[in-house]
Amino acid sequence: MSPTEKLRYRNMEDYGFGPNVMKKTKVCARCGKMVGANAKTCPDCGEKLPGETLFDRYKRQHKCCPDCDTVLSADSQYCPNCGKQILQKAVGYQENTPQGGRSNEA
Repeated sequence: MSPTEKLRYRNMEDYGFGPNVMKKTKVCARCGKMVGANAKTCPDCGEKLPGETLFDRYKRQHKCCPDCDTVLSADSQYCPNCGKQILQKAVGYQENTPQGGRSNEA
C-alpha cells in the first residue's frame, strides 16, 4: 500500500468511515447501536448481535474482487485496486447460493 493510500485510510478511520472501520463494527438490529465486532449482545438493549460485521454485509450485497475484496462496479472487467481481470458470467446466468440469492462472485 502506498503512503498516500495509508494516509487516506487513516483519515477515513479518524472520522469513522472506510473498510477498516466497517470490519470492526456491528450494528444492533433492535436499537441501532454501533458496537465492536467481537460483541455478542448489544450493551444497550441486550439483543443478540449478528455474526457478521458491517463489512461482511456490504460485501455480500456488492460485487467484490476475489483477490483483494475491493468493491467493484457491476460492469467492472478489472479490479481498480489490484488489476485482477474480473470474468463476467453469461447474461441471465443465476447461480444458486445457500441463501437463495445471487452470488456476488465475478
